[in-house]
Amino acid sequence: MSEINKTPEPPWSTVLVEDQALLRNVLSKTIQLDERFDWKGDAEDGLEGRALCEKHQPHLLVTDLHLPGMDGIELSKQVLEAWPQTRILVLTNLKDPYTLHQLQEIGVHGYVEKDQPLEIFEEAMVEVATGHTYFTALLHRNLSELERDERSFIKFLSPKEQRIVALVGDGLTSKQIAEKLELSPRSVETYRYRIMHRLAFQKASELVDYARQQGLTGERFK
Repeated sequence: MSEINKTPEPPWSTVLVEDQALLRNVLSKTIQLDERFDWKGDAEDGLEGRALCEKHQPHLLVTDLHLPGMDGIELSKQVLEAWPQTRILVLTNLKDPYTLHQLQEIGVHGYVEKDQPLEIFEEAMVEVATGHTYFTALLHRNLSELERDERSFIKFLSPKEQRIVALVGDGLTSKQIAEKLELSPRSVETYRYRIMHRLAFQKASELVDYARQQGLTGERFK
């Protein structure tokens, strides 16, 4: 685990952003009952969460990824740009390569699956708040596999190719993809052919399966 300097003493100001009401209430109560944390409030969408962060500039932000208004990826980006001292712990059930790569690129400090027990959640909060990073064993394994996978999208595909593969995975035709990306259908067909050739795929269904396995969907590129 890596450390940073000048970690403030507890209680650490904390904001929670989670759209599922039951889970949000449980986690909020957990934070409020822990004297090491100074609970500043919770939000059910990314825009409200951004406003809370602007108001309190918390030491710790705990956020889901799938959020209405503004997703957790964009929220984390904006918070780290505006208040780089804020520590971020992500809660989600997404474990696909695309999500893991995005979180690495942004520089979040911890990542915990929602199905973990509360004890793990509390442990992760303390580790991240005290200047360490926290990733569960499963996520460490998935990240290692991503780095070793010679056919991983981050090694194989340009940003434009990633978007085309994502739209193929969503079931769009070359004509529909061309309209979305303002390309000619012929250009899209050329991209698809080159991608399938590099991946040694023979069938279009293999490219669809690849997109889903990698976590590439059109929704990610809106």
